Amino acid sequence: MVRGNDCVMKKRIMYIFTAMFLGMLALVSAVGSVSRFHNVGVTVCRKCHSVNGGQTQYEVWVTSPHARAYETLKGEKAMEIARGMGITEAWTDRVCLQCHTTGGGRSEITGQEGVGCEACHGPGSSYHDGANHINYEDRRKGYATAKKHGMYPILDYEDNLLKREKLCLNCHNERRPCMPVTMKEIQAQKITIQVIDTLRKGDVNFSHPLRRY
Repeated sequence: MVRGNDCVMKKRIMYIFTAMFLGMLALVSAVGSVSRFHNVGVTVCRKCHSVNGGQTQYEVWVTSPHARAYETLKGEKAMEIARGMGITEAWTDRVCLQCHTTGGGRSEITGQEGVGCEACHGPGSSYHDGANHINYEDRRKGYATAKKHGMYPILDYEDNLLKREKLCLNCHNERRPCMPVTMKEIQAQKITIQVIDTLRKGDVNFSHPLRRY
């Protein structure tokens, strides 16, 4: 006979995997099929998108919670949540890596970098080439080209908010197993539509230069 606790655990695990599946469907709906592209990692993006390249995107990211997402899986709080789910090591389990790493733990290149550039912008194997995303005369045309090379359409001018919302809520939702239980923590982690629109929360500012035009 299966014990009551075992039944609860099995139901919880089934619920988690169902939530992950539904989340992935939402992600595909938001960004479309990009299977022919792959991740290259933040070090490739950093070559241009840092102070050395005349920009600051990397420096903003490296001080953000996204950059620390993988390391948090090794903390005591993460291990406590993992134990409650029957997981031995949160930092190696696909359930946790799904949202705490770029590529969901399936890529060795991005497996330990946290939630990097490509988690939000799409796999950069093709669009990272300047010829595939830069247009000095018209940024919109450059962005249109980048989308053809795997960049996610989250900065579009007409419907960017809806697509960005789907992408963000793929992980920032109440179905995730690490959803906080106290109201204070819930409010601290809550991603509102205003945050998704401005890409700003507290001292974190992800606002994109492209949206200024």
